[in-house]
Parts: sequence; structure tokens; C-alpha cells
Amino acid sequence: MKKRLLSLLFVITLFSASAVSASALTNNILKVGIRWGSTALEAANLENAVGSGYEFGYYDESRHFVYLDETDETTITMRVTGSGNGVVVTETGSGSVLFRFDESGYCFGVRPKGRDTETWCKGYKYPGGFEYRCNDNGTLTVINVVDIEDYVKGVVPYEMDKDWPLEALEAQAVCARTYAAKTRHPSLGFDVCAGTDCQVYYGRNRATAQTDEAVENTEGEMLYYNGTPVDTAVYCASNGGASEDAGNVWNADIPYLRGKQDPYEALTNIPNYNWSVTYTADELTWILEQKGYSIGTVKNVYVAEFTPLGNVSKVTFEGSQGDVTVKGEVCRTVFYSSTYNKSVKSQRFTINGGGAVNSGIYVNNSSTRLDSLEGVNVLSGSGTTSELEKQAAVLSASGVSEVSGETTAKTSAAGLFTITGTGSGHNLGMSQYGANALALEGKNYHEILSHYYSGIEFKKE
Repeated sequence: MKKRLLSLLFVITLFSASAVSASALTNNILKVGIRWGSTALEAANLENAVGSGYEFGYYDESRHFVYLDETDETTITMRVTGSGNGVVVTETGSGSVLFRFDESGYCFGVRPKGRDTETWCKGYKYPGGFEYRCNDNGTLTVINVVDIEDYVKGVVPYEMDKDWPLEALEAQAVCARTYAAKTRHPSLGFDVCAGTDCQVYYGRNRATAQTDEAVENTEGEMLYYNGTPVDTAVYCASNGGASEDAGNVWNADIPYLRGKQDPYEALTNIPNYNWSVTYTADELTWILEQKGYSIGTVKNVYVAEFTPLGNVSKVTFEGSQGDVTVKGEVCRTVFYSSTYNKSVKSQRFTINGGGAVNSGIYVNNSSTRLDSLEGVNVLSGSGTTSELEKQAAVLSASGVSEVSGETTAKTSAAGLFTITGTGSGHNLGMSQYGANALALEGKNYHEILSHYYSGIEFKKE
């Protein structure tokens, strides 16, 4: 085994350690946050999964690896030393010092010898190399520096069932590649993270020949809108029967994220498609207080507004000290509690079996719905007008719909609030289970993606 010790005794042109390209695809190289923040490591270990030995250096502003030294050791450990970007590398078993990376304008970089190798890091096999950013508390942010196509190969089998049809996996690959083309975490020193805030990425552990094939068949291909790469190529597990406009979820007009009915999910078996969760008034009171809503003891909760597609757009909480109405995605996320291990899974639900959508009516096929008869007048055949009271009915081709002055669901006698819904996720973009169903129906990945994203084009970089 060769062991070399080298201290950097030369000057490196300074480059901001926090600088990150606005586009994640600098020379098709992506920086993926593996450990950061509360998960940063005091001691970061690497072990060869394939091959042996490592090269030491740094990644320059073009994300090219600058070689400084190397070792034949297969297991190494990195720790912060001194201040700035100083890192010491030791052999994991003996603690023998292999390399010192002293202060410079760059962060310490490591990559395995040979370009077709894989490295164990915290139980997962990763392609490419690693960058270590020193934190003020003596921990290391761990970043996987990887080719974009290798990254996508590590996303597809974690975001979608690896045994699904090739066409569905190809659709997922295009979405994953498009999403990663925009830097999401510039302040943290990497482009995308490896968790659910971005896309789940755990390297090579779950990859199969078919998931790799899906990525290779779509190599370089991304979604475009009006000649520009789509920067919000989001997707969800299941939309519960209808996707939604981004404006009704995120209060942002994103033209390619338009809602539509989704009949395809019903064609396949979706685990936990129908779900239900029950909260007590005390639980909701505590949850709301933790999230900054001080309305006293919760007395009532109801869906105040549905979108024309039947997804929830407003939820109202009535409390002993006031009321609050939340909108968009908060209608779902406000119910999440790790303390009680409870959550609302999608934007498509009712509370206590009711809500405005069950009794409201639409006027002249518009997007305006009447949730109450208050202030509503009708014109008779004789030309006189009169105000409606209590209840009215509308006859349509689909049957009779009723609207009354009382349209909201009220609390049960036991003070429990049961939320019942379908689907899982934010209801935007591609439904992954819907993509599976479309693939089983014989649709190719372009047809799948065109169904879920409005007005998109396909281009290869």
C-alpha cells in the first residue's frame, strides 16, 4: 500500500467556497447534498465498493477535478482541522495521516481511482467523487459530485417502482433530469439535495438493468416550455383522481402545471389510495399553536372551498379565540404532526364527510360556485325578483344539485374531526401511479408526460 503525505505549500487562486452556478449542469456535473445541516458529519468515512484507492484534490469553478495526491488505501476518514477549509485524511482503521488539505479558496475533494468505480458512503454506493465543506461547528457537509446521467440513474429506482414498465421509468427519468437542471440550494454549496425536498437519491443500491436502460434511452432529454427548460418539473405519487393548477396550490401561475381529471389512476391498484385520519380538538389546537395559529381551542374545522376539479383550496379552523383560513398547499401541510404521527396525504379530501363541494353549485358552467344562498335572487317568468331562502335545487344533465344556507361540515358530537381522502402528494404535475397506468395502456413516455404537463416540448441537451 502506498501512503503519501502532502501539505499544500502553494497558493491556489481564491474562489468563493459558497459560489454555486445558477445552472446545475456545469459541464454536466451535478453537486448533490448527501449530509448537511443537522445531518452533517463530524467524521466522514469512505470505502471502495469497486476498485481501490483515492485521489485527493479539489473541484474548480468548472467542476473539473484538480489532482494533488493519492493513496492506495480503500477506507479513509475525513475530519475538519484548524479553521477555514482545512481537512485531514486518515486511514480509517489505523488513524494514520494520509493527506492534509490546508486552507484555500476551494473545498477538499476526493474521488476513487478509475472513472467507473463506486464508493460506499453511509451504507449507499455512489458513483463519482465527493466534496467536503467545513462548517463552523467542526462538521463536514458531504456532497456527491456526479455526472447528471449517473445522478438520474440513482433517482429513478427510488422515486418510482423499479419493476414498473419501461415507458413509465423513462417518463420519470426525463422529469428527474429536468428537475435537477436548476440549482435548488445555492446557499448550502450544492445544487440539489438527496432527500424529499428535492428528489430521493441514494446512488446505485437499487438500480437495475431496466432503470438504467430508462435513463440511457432518454439521455440528455428534458422538458421545455416556450423554448426554455422547465424549472418546476414536479410530480406526485398519486393525485387521487385529478391534478391541480399550480395557482391553487402554490399561488403561482405556472402555465405547464395545469390541473385536469385523471381517469388513469383508477385503472391500476394503488396501495393506500383511499385514506382516513382522525384528529381530536385538543390535537388540532396544539398543532395549530406550534405553527403560529393562536385561535384558542379548536371548535370546528371544515373545507371552505374546493377547486372546480374537486381538490381542496381553503380550510377554515374555528376556535374559541378566533378563526383562521389557510389556502393552497397549507390546507394539507398544516395538519402534519410528527408528535402525533398524523398527516393529510393529498389536496383531495373532505372533513367529517362534507364540505362546500358537496352542496355548492356552479352558475352557467363558470368557475364561480355558490356555497350559500345568502344574497341570491331569482327572476320569475312574470318579471318579479325574490330572494332565495334556505334551499334551492338546480337540474342538469347529470342530475339535481342542491345549495343551501348551511354548507359546511360541523364537528361531531365527540369533538373528532375525520379527514378522508384519496391520493398522495401535492397534486401537481405527473402522477407516478398514473404514469404506470398509462404505460400499461401502451402509451410511450412522451404521451405520458404530455398528458400531465401542458404545452411542453422535448429537447436533448
